Amino acid sequence: MDNKNNDSVKKTGMNKKYVKYIKLGLTLAIILGVAWFVVIYPKIIFGKNEDKFIDAAKRYFEINASKLPKEGNLSTVSLQTLYHQKYVSDIKTVYTNDACNIEDSWVKVKREEGEYKYFVYLECGSFKSKADHEGPVIKLNGDEVIELKKGEKFTDPGIKSVRDKTDGNIDVKNVVVKGSVDTSKAGTYKITYTVLDSFKNKTVLTRKVVVSLDLKTVIETDTNKGNVYKGLVENNYVSFAGRLFRLVKLNSDGTVKIVSNEDVGTVNYDDIDKYLNDYYYSSIYEKSKDLLVKNYKWCNDQVGDKELNSRKKCNNNTNRNIVGLLSLADYNNSVDTGSSYLYSDTINWMSDYSSKNEAWATREGFIGTDSRYYSFDKDYNFSVRPAFVLKKNIKVVDGTGSKDDPYIIDDFKNGKVGSKINTRYSGEYVSYGDTLYRIVEKEDGYTKVVSNDVLYFNYKEIETFYDTNSKSKIYNPKEKGNVGYFIENETSKYIKSDIFVKRKIEVPIYSKTATYSGKKSTKEYSVKFSAPEIYDLYSTVNCDNYWLRDSSKKQYIKYVVSQNATIYYNELADSTKAGIRVSAYLDKDVTILSGKGTEDDPYVLAK
Repeated sequence: MDNKNNDSVKKTGMNKKYVKYIKLGLTLAIILGVAWFVVIYPKIIFGKNEDKFIDAAKRYFEINASKLPKEGNLSTVSLQTLYHQKYVSDIKTVYTNDACNIEDSWVKVKREEGEYKYFVYLECGSFKSKADHEGPVIKLNGDEVIELKKGEKFTDPGIKSVRDKTDGNIDVKNVVVKGSVDTSKAGTYKITYTVLDSFKNKTVLTRKVVVSLDLKTVIETDTNKGNVYKGLVENNYVSFAGRLFRLVKLNSDGTVKIVSNEDVGTVNYDDIDKYLNDYYYSSIYEKSKDLLVKNYKWCNDQVGDKELNSRKKCNNNTNRNIVGLLSLADYNNSVDTGSSYLYSDTINWMSDYSSKNEAWATREGFIGTDSRYYSFDKDYNFSVRPAFVLKKNIKVVDGTGSKDDPYIIDDFKNGKVGSKINTRYSGEYVSYGDTLYRIVEKEDGYTKVVSNDVLYFNYKEIETFYDTNSKSKIYNPKEKGNVGYFIENETSKYIKSDIFVKRKIEVPIYSKTATYSGKKSTKEYSVKFSAPEIYDLYSTVNCDNYWLRDSSKKQYIKYVVSQNATIYYNELADSTKAGIRVSAYLDKDVTILSGKGTEDDPYVLAK
């Protein structure tokens, strides 16, 4: 091989070597650059922020000298306080420019031998100061949740140990214990254990003590022979799925029959099973469903007129459903000296039917007579109060059984402050402005609600009527003079409306009268406010007359709810006036400010 070829090979080898070094250098430069921008520079800025934080705290204590600690003690000032009092304004994370954690960041000052020493703890994104900011670890004897039966003796098992990463073992006598347990009353009690380390970091640990009793025992104690509640009792209220029910009886197999304390909707008799077991059941909280007996044999008796008040036993159990209705036998067994807690002012379907193939319904003092049971055509739409059967061995964990303090069976949790309202459930109450609403259902992240009462202005009910030339008077929010037009365009004058959004609604149009499974055509509109639909949950309540959006092709048939929550079935004059209950959708971002979702303490909303 000649010299030229040798030189060429050498140069090529050297070039490859240089390229390798160049690549290595570039790689190191990139690594160092990334390290600088991701770790080193942010850490430098974080250190400067710590210094700035301490300087601000020193100025604070110079001006507020009375807050400085005495010998051997500590004083603390939070970043939040320094921000609010304008001692500091620009402590932020690097690059993102987000504010640091102002609530959990602090400066502590300690006095030792007449000298003040400052310690800083700052949280900015992923960077945290090294100062001890964690409280001691408390270990308890026994479990953090203890379950007891009512009347059982309780002694606090106490504390096993307390250890701090700076102070080491801490005497358990330094722990402050608060709380008591009354085992004579069902409820969830809390015992709190609080301790501080030498740096004044606090730890609070809570032990829950659940005092419960069997629902079976409750009913056996509160009722006489037969384990059936009778008369005008006021001690059989129970909260189930976040809604108020009444205990009816203890069945022979240990299961418990309950019934809604209110009308939940309106439906024709032949469609009750479908309405309750498809639509209503789907609205029940999932955890609550686990407590229900499936495929229960509900009563479905044919009862003649002469047996109305004497029938106390069901002879025909055919409906194997989760949700049912109470029977004539249930009602008759609940009567004591002519009265029962089950009777109401509204007309309610029962599970039985008459010899004329009509269906039985109840309403106390109906049409000014003493009779409480009447048979009606099965196409009529009357109120329903769903009944369930609870499984055996359910525990009562709180409550006394009164309406204001119902028995709690721990199947449902109230919404938390700050959570979105579209995480809540049908039947709960919400409040916005001066108006109370009921949650109906959720659709695509929006929450459908209906006002709990008709609208008023200056203590006078807002009324409207069909002032149009069209004969059929079909609900139409686009037609001037139409009830739908009035509700869509006038409602915002009477309620606070900024949390509601426009959504598509359907207007059902029946050939004559409405039934749940009946044939109908529909028209679709995009609106912010509308009248409720007849078969929506909570669409019919016992208040002043108000319009429904359902319509008929027949000229004088219009859908109005009367004062006893009954749908008018006779033809109504075009000039008929009625009030407004508003159906609307809450924006997806609406949150809970306060409240428990009950009628007395509704969720207060904000956007």
